[in-house]
Amino acid sequence: MMNKIKISNHQLFALVANFTIGTTIINASSGVAGLAKQDAWISALIAPVIGLPFIWMYYELGKLYPGKTLIEIIGSVFGKWFGWIVSAIFVLFVCLLDATQVVTYIGNFMQTEYMTETPLYALNLLVIIALTIGLLYGLEAIARSAEVFVFTITVLIIFAMAMDIPNIKIENLLPIFEEGVTPALKGMFHLSSYMTWPLIVLLFIYPININDTLKARHSLFFGYLFGAGINFICTTMSIMVLGAAITAKSNYPTYLLAKEIDVGTISRIEGIVAGAWILSEFIKTILYYYAGVIGLSQLLGLNDYKRMVLPLSLVMLVLSGIVYPDIAYQSTWDNIIWIPFITTFGAVLPIVLLLVSKIQLEDKLKE
Repeated sequence: MMNKIKISNHQLFALVANFTIGTTIINASSGVAGLAKQDAWISALIAPVIGLPFIWMYYELGKLYPGKTLIEIIGSVFGKWFGWIVSAIFVLFVCLLDATQVVTYIGNFMQTEYMTETPLYALNLLVIIALTIGLLYGLEAIARSAEVFVFTITVLIIFAMAMDIPNIKIENLLPIFEEGVTPALKGMFHLSSYMTWPLIVLLFIYPININDTLKARHSLFFGYLFGAGINFICTTMSIMVLGAAITAKSNYPTYLLAKEIDVGTISRIEGIVAGAWILSEFIKTILYYYAGVIGLSQLLGLNDYKRMVLPLSLVMLVLSGIVYPDIAYQSTWDNIIWIPFITTFGAVLPIVLLLVSKIQLEDKLKE
């Protein structure tokens, strides 16, 4: 069923851009500033450059296996049993668990900033209902929504950042490389774990649901660079307006940045940034979830993933209230556990898959 669904390359661009923007525009700059301090803008500048080879690897894997999803690619390279184990770990943790965590990000944000008396489960339920409806409508509906969202997000973010220009203090970027290059590289690594390596889940859409895989290369690369550019703007503006110290201590620095806007009669427009972030985060979450249900369906030999959406949504609702017991646990998971985990599956795994695939192809040609 999923093989019959085709999306345009512009829709692929929109999905990649939304996914890349995702978590990073509102809170990832906090972690980057904590590591790189005033050099966080340098981390945001070099992260997409370092990320391009990984986008190329995802593209190459799709070109080598044009009719397969990532689960089927892993099975072809690693064999039936070992491939099944690797795929199961990937689907359960990287896709389904991370989808639940991002739902909790949204719920926690709404509870902290707007609805302090509302139970977290109630807020998470609203997000999960929207995700469930989106998945039941299918990939075409998700892709069309992404086309609208990427335009809306861009306009809202550029408008908010432009309104903050009077508050810029260039001296907040100085001194450059005060503690050497290492902090900036650490910040780049942190940002890549949220902006670049999770994009491996797109191998559940590309190339199997793409009409023209050759033109898809441009959509993958430009979508990634477009999203990275938005992230660079938000990170740099946070440092220039708030300073590195405040950015590092704030849970939502870009949202706090929008609170500083006071131009004529325009003020208190932080809801614009919040709305843009929620839209991009929704697309990121639904792509995680889509990859999870597609992958799990293939592991279990099911023909239609939609049968699993409602049961998994109930599981996600339960997990969303316990996946992050408190802020300290969330910080530990995001900085100590998540980064090596996504590095393994988003950076190391594609390298191994590509190398083994090339070796297998050469062996077949020799025969």
